[in-house]
Amino acid sequence: MKINLNEILYAVSLGLDAAEYEYLGVSPGHSKRIAAISIITGKAIGLSDNELIDIAAYSILHDNALTEFNQEEIEYKKYNGGRAYSSTDFMIRHCTIGEINTKLLPFRTNNRDVILLHHENADGSGPFHRISQRTPIKAQIIHLGDMIDTHFNLLDQRQENYDAIIDYVRVNTGILFSLEVSEAFRGTFKKKHMKVFSFDNIDGFLRSSIKHHSDEYTPKEVHDLATLIARIVDFKSHYTCKHSLGVATKAEIMAIHYNFSQEKSIRYYLAGALHDIGKLMIHNSILKKPAKLTDEEYLVMKNHAYYTHEILKGLKSMKDIHDWASHHHEKMNGKGYPFGLSEKELTQEERLMTCVDIYQALTEERPYKKGFSHQQTIQMLKEMAVNGEIDGEIVDEINAVFRFYQLSDQPSVTEILRAD
Repeated sequence: MKINLNEILYAVSLGLDAAEYEYLGVSPGHSKRIAAISIITGKAIGLSDNELIDIAAYSILHDNALTEFNQEEIEYKKYNGGRAYSSTDFMIRHCTIGEINTKLLPFRTNNRDVILLHHENADGSGPFHRISQRTPIKAQIIHLGDMIDTHFNLLDQRQENYDAIIDYVRVNTGILFSLEVSEAFRGTFKKKHMKVFSFDNIDGFLRSSIKHHSDEYTPKEVHDLATLIARIVDFKSHYTCKHSLGVATKAEIMAIHYNFSQEKSIRYYLAGALHDIGKLMIHNSILKKPAKLTDEEYLVMKNHAYYTHEILKGLKSMKDIHDWASHHHEKMNGKGYPFGLSEKELTQEERLMTCVDIYQALTEERPYKKGFSHQQTIQMLKEMAVNGEIDGEIVDEINAVFRFYQLSDQPSVTEILRAD
């Protein structure tokens, strides 16, 4: 299957940045701006085309472990009197988890320790105490971009802001940044580059500044990519920590059942993994609420489907995956969301994704209920089909395929679906 990895990562960066904003307060577009700085600096240092493609990808993924770390810290607090990790422990843990996660993906060049060491300072004062000579150059460059975007408003194109950035890098040469990286950045970063960071220009710059290729990925590599993205989404809330992977797996099983081609089945798995990426835009106070949502909270939660649509519309070469993923709350009677699409407007694949998502949600455990059994779930799905909400023929096929899956009982379908 041909995939342009960077295209996917640029698209999902909106969700990654939303999670990072909630946890760390960074502004929207953070990871793309780091990618832009990394490309500019990497070119000045002499990175190859393939290294530039990879450093852009790693810039997007630099804090991919934040949602997973947050769940780990919740467990840590339980057993340590509510005490959180120290700032150093935070750096070490999220970098370590992020390094492990990125090993799932096939990149073009050697990227060992790039995520692990992207918070290291040149003088060895970072979390792992690595001096610049013992830190990969790509990690150093991403660190530079991260520090600049954290300390400055790069949307401010005034001369004094540009001068302050250059001076910041100069003053911190040998402390935060190596001489090599500092000189490369200061020697090539001009005032005109400030225009790159605007929301109107950043995507165009990322597309045009380096070569982009659609590479042939094996089924396992696509699964690994989807798994990484699903983990980022699912770890946003421990109440739904396996939902996206469950939907992706069942979606692929049904795709095989319907005799989709191997490539289409894999694409369908990827769509299942991506379907709830919009939940990265939903605040944890709602996403992690251990009780039923109020009507107002439910309206906010419903926005996640629209956010999925907005995040994935950047997948220019994957419109099928975009539609399969972002229409998973549409109903055949036109009463779904976010667009109120009707039966004639929904493809079989979109109807199937809706049914798989509901099946997965009903059979999962929640704080207020155990998972429904297969029989109970199918009965509820049939009632929804009778009401014109979902496709009854697809419900029958899901019943035939998953009837041997046995999960425990409990009520109530309305509240579960409100949260998913």
